[in-house]
Amino acid sequence: MTNKGRKILTLLGTCLAATLPCLALASPPSDVAVGQLDAILNFCAKAVPGLEKGTEAWRTTLTRGASPGARTSTAYKQGYQQISDALAKGNKAQQIAACSAGFTLPKERDDPHGKH
Repeated sequence: MTNKGRKILTLLGTCLAATLPCLALASPPSDVAVGQLDAILNFCAKAVPGLEKGTEAWRTTLTRGASPGARTSTAYKQGYQQISDALAKGNKAQQIAACSAGFTLPKERDDPHGKH
């Protein structure tokens, strides 16, 4: 694959990760979208130690309106495979940076009065 092709795939993965908060406000996700989200979240949870809680929180938020059988559908499997293939061909360093920026939970403050 050419360098230009890798940049496009990396850009695609980064854009998908950046749009996750917007997807939380949209209508219930399609089976394909659930598969794509799961692929991104699974990749990030495996690639960056410590992101499991953050990715699970996003998974719950973003897929709570999905159809009950979404994860067993053909459309889900196609969406999952599509994103998994793109992530496998991308720039790992950039993908890990995007995962870290997008899915790290904020640290709790030690303020006993709840002030920030």
